[in-house]
Amino acid sequence: MSMATAARPLQSFLDVESGLPVLPATTTELRAFLLAQLHWERFRASRMLLVHVLALLGLFFWVPIRGPARAAIAAACAACFLGALFAGMMEWRWARERNRRAGALSPPGGSG
Repeated sequence: MSMATAARPLQSFLDVESGLPVLPATTTELRAFLLAQLHWERFRASRMLLVHVLALLGLFFWVPIRGPARAAIAAACAACFLGALFAGMMEWRWARERNRRAGALSPPGGSG
C-alpha cells in the first residue's frame, strides 16, 4: 500500500476547509463579537485584580491589629468579595455572549 493510499482516509478526516471560521457578511456581526470579547476581558481582569486584593487584605487578619483598622480591613474584604462576585457573574455572562457571537461566525454545519 502506498503512502498516498494510506493518507486518503486521514485527508477526509482532517479537512481543513470545513473547520475554518468564515468572515461575516456584515461588519456588525464581527463588531458584536469583538465587543463581547472586550467586555469579557475587562471583567476577567477586574475579577482577578479583586481576588488578589482580597487575598492580600486577608493576610492582615493574621497580623494583630487594633479595632478600627481591623473593621476597615474587614469592610474592604467584604467590598472586594462582592466586587469579585459581581465581576465573575458579568464575566460568565459576556463569555456566553462571546461564544454565541462566535457561533454566528462559524460556517453552518461546521465543527468550529
